[in-house]
Amino acid sequence: MLETLLAVVWWPLSWLLRPLPLAVIAILLTLAYRRITRDHAFWTSRGVPGPPPTFLSGHNFPNPRCFYEFDQWLYYEQGGKKMCGFIEMMRPVLYVGDPDLIRAITIKDFDHFVDRRDLVISKCMEDMMPSLRGRKWKEVRAIMSPAFSSSKLKAMHELCLESADNLSNYLQETTRQHGDVEMKEAAGRFTMDNIASCAFGVNCNSFKDPNTEFASVYDSLRLALLMVLPRWLGQLLPERSEAAAEFFRRVVLTTIAHREGAGDAGRRDYLHLLLEARQQHGEHVLSNDSIVANCVLFYVAGYDTTATVITFACYALATEPAVQAAARDELDQVLARHGGRLTYEAVSELRYLDRVISETLRLYSPSMRIERECSRDYRVPGTELTLPAGTLVAMPVITMHRDPEYFPDPMRFDPDRFLPEEKEKRHPCVYIPFGSGPRNCIAQRFALFEIKVALACVLRDCRLEKAPATPPAPLRLEPTAFLSTPADPVRVRVVPRTDRAASGGSVPAAEAPTESGPASRPTESDPAPRPGTAAQ
Repeated sequence: MLETLLAVVWWPLSWLLRPLPLAVIAILLTLAYRRITRDHAFWTSRGVPGPPPTFLSGHNFPNPRCFYEFDQWLYYEQGGKKMCGFIEMMRPVLYVGDPDLIRAITIKDFDHFVDRRDLVISKCMEDMMPSLRGRKWKEVRAIMSPAFSSSKLKAMHELCLESADNLSNYLQETTRQHGDVEMKEAAGRFTMDNIASCAFGVNCNSFKDPNTEFASVYDSLRLALLMVLPRWLGQLLPERSEAAAEFFRRVVLTTIAHREGAGDAGRRDYLHLLLEARQQHGEHVLSNDSIVANCVLFYVAGYDTTATVITFACYALATEPAVQAAARDELDQVLARHGGRLTYEAVSELRYLDRVISETLRLYSPSMRIERECSRDYRVPGTELTLPAGTLVAMPVITMHRDPEYFPDPMRFDPDRFLPEEKEKRHPCVYIPFGSGPRNCIAQRFALFEIKVALACVLRDCRLEKAPATPPAPLRLEPTAFLSTPADPVRVRVVPRTDRAASGGSVPAAEAPTESGPASRPTESDPAPRPGTAAQ
């Protein structure tokens, strides 16, 4: 790949340099080489361990390792379990796997690490929260945080429940017609409908119309958001998401004009909450562009990640019958106390399902890493290392979640790892699926809420079973993805429940969990991963 890249770059370069004297060409090439390799000794000169960088690429591009394997290699073999340094293209990055240092960087000394990486994004996304820096970020974060309070989630419960009911019906009907269902595609339709409804006030119903315009514009926006080239380089690239951005802008502004003109306060969605915040704080803080950008962020950031977590959770329930039986038994008892209705309060009482979701986020966390950018010089605690302002710090997520030191037998799915007494035994920063500190995911509560409602509706109506095409556990991850994505289609059978009763009836004996719960079942035959080569 490197040879191909050089060949593509060299041909136009040689044509431009042809009229120049050889001495001038030699000087230009020397200057270019020195610029490219200027920071290759950045970490070794500071006594930080790490692999030797390569010309042009540093360590990241082109790289024969997949993203997950690269993180494992840094963590286990290059000193990253404490900290190590590597070069990303021409940028030094400190890789920190020590939970105490992660807590210092993301929480204790947050004032040194307020900002995230400066992403290449389309013009409509300039006002998105991940793009904001310093004081502007603090202002917008403070204004928008109340939109995800418990009372606001409760107001959106019925909207979410409607989408979850549609998901349950779709899973049953698809299995009836085809024998099984591909979970990622089904979960994607649910999250698309739910976010369109809860964020934009739009009913797109992708279960009936999979070609809805919301689906067609998603991929181009996602590409624009996830690119991680320097901003100056991204500005040289053509605008990839102009049409998609214009679609969302049209939807949001049309809805705003309708609601402000009609005084519509009936729909308690995210857009309504932003308009309420603007009335309180003024348009100079939340302009139309800012509202559009953050509605789009709600969609782009929440669509794929939430769908993936629901997919992994349904797969775990289908391949772990004892876990599914325990979750369903709890659900039946809660429904019996609430007259068979899946109210907001009923969902809040599903503690075992909370642990199932937490274990899913541990074993299959969507995020590979979290990142912070040093905003002013910082002395790393317990070391002689001083990070200059502008240094990027990367911290592992899924690699640390699968570290047997923190989670014994890490590839085994065991929700009881998240019993209160078990959580107290662990450092709080070894489990960070939504990030850590003040700059964690602002929509964490909403994401957990919609995942929980979706799973509760499915378990209320159905049993999840392995199909002939269900891949073996644990699921392999897509090697080229920056976010955890199944490498293989996740197909399961969804069977309507015949034992469902509003009174909460008992679970059939064949499915009842053992007296000591799912954690007492025999462990899977797959051994724990060897450091640096963990199974996916």
